Amino acid sequence: MTFPRLPKSIRPLRESDISLKRPRILSLFTAIIVLLSAFWLWSMPPAILGQEASPTPAAASSTSKWNAILGPSQGTWATPREKVIWLDNMIDGLRQSKNEKRPLFVTLRCLPCKQCAAFDKDVLEGGPTLSPLLRQFVTVRLTNMRDLDLRLFPIEKFQDLDLSWWGWFLSPAGRLYGVYGGRDEVSDETRISIKSLKANLRRVLDHHYDPRRTHWNVDGPLPALQGKPITPIDLPGWKSWAGYGAREVASAECLHCHQVSEVLRQPAIDARQFDKTRDFDMWPLPENVGIVLDRDHGLKVRAVLADSPAARSGIRAGDVIGGAGERRLFGQADFRAVLHGASKGPCSLAVVWARGSQVMANELVLPSGWRKTELGWRASVAEAKVGAHPGIPWVHALPLKQRRSLGIEQGTMAMRPWFGQNHVGAAYEAGLRPGQVIIAVDGKSPDIAGRRFRVWFRLRYEPGQRVELTVVDEKRNRRKIAYNIPGHQ
Repeated sequence: MTFPRLPKSIRPLRESDISLKRPRILSLFTAIIVLLSAFWLWSMPPAILGQEASPTPAAASSTSKWNAILGPSQGTWATPREKVIWLDNMIDGLRQSKNEKRPLFVTLRCLPCKQCAAFDKDVLEGGPTLSPLLRQFVTVRLTNMRDLDLRLFPIEKFQDLDLSWWGWFLSPAGRLYGVYGGRDEVSDETRISIKSLKANLRRVLDHHYDPRRTHWNVDGPLPALQGKPITPIDLPGWKSWAGYGAREVASAECLHCHQVSEVLRQPAIDARQFDKTRDFDMWPLPENVGIVLDRDHGLKVRAVLADSPAARSGIRAGDVIGGAGERRLFGQADFRAVLHGASKGPCSLAVVWARGSQVMANELVLPSGWRKTELGWRASVAEAKVGAHPGIPWVHALPLKQRRSLGIEQGTMAMRPWFGQNHVGAAYEAGLRPGQVIIAVDGKSPDIAGRRFRVWFRLRYEPGQRVELTVVDEKRNRRKIAYNIPGHQ
């Protein structure tokens, strides 16, 4: 451990400063130093000392509140509807929700995208697992982000826009209870399941019908619905984004979720305030703070990573996360939404959890860089007007058989370029051809292709820089191809 440098006035005295014939004075100064050091150690926060901090009850004024929130519901569910009816607009959904005093479950689905298609089908069909619960809700299915009313759906804070399926839980007045959805670099099934959605639905129903809910102040604010709806095309960055080589996309009837993410960041890009080393760190995983959650439960801690913020806060395997950042959590996506809204630098985050019948609370002390996640799967980063486009329309991973025939080592770059029918791109103009295989970029050779390569390139290069590709042809001949990186494409 590195101790702070003590002030000169209380450093141990040297022999030249005091006679060895005066042991009482020396002993006195030594005692002072020992006492000061002991006081310094005693005053250090446990997290700095590397010890586990003792969990504490929530503040006295909120202890009873969180005991009530995380305890048994005092509400009674309404009689279920005769069948599940999926409405296609929020006007009818809100009207029915108010008339029947039922909560709303709204799904957003980008139809052209295959991601989460199977899960979307299972939700629509309901079956014996979901239908009894869905009949307790007014259910709405929206399929176009272009007309989404952002007054009801604060997507910038509560929706991972690189997903093509997302769920929202709302009160009849439009207050946000929570959200459902999520994925990671592994797949679109590692963060969601029918079992966890079932658990979410039940928790929301218990919360909605609890008569104490209005006094807890853990739901979203009441939306201001007067006047005209505010949609993605009304966002400040829309005109700039639409004129930035995206006119055809902007005029299309369907607007993809990841394109809305691009529109949201456009004002910061235009103001030259967007930092690609920091501002792409979105939707952190629970693992970023040291918590591994059980997928099917949604909030139960399966494991706590050693020497992590969660471990130092006192959270243990078996605990159930119930609140964070003063919000009630209904599932893993709610926890990720709170993490998403936390500071981009070092910060602390209040978290509440249940250990059996005991409610506990503490702060997660989060260090610099805590938000970092794998970005290679994110379309909003691959297509961003940030960093540089590689000047190649697309690259495909080389099949294993061809990799072996060309003598390309496993675990290294092996990408086949694709130029489209018109053979466009700065790399093609510099001499790159479809029959060649890219095995390195400026001497670096990570085993990536497709969208992951696009993201990797954008994070490392800027327009105007010179880049050198190492390629190999069908006869195993290697050569270098260099060109200036074009502007945004």
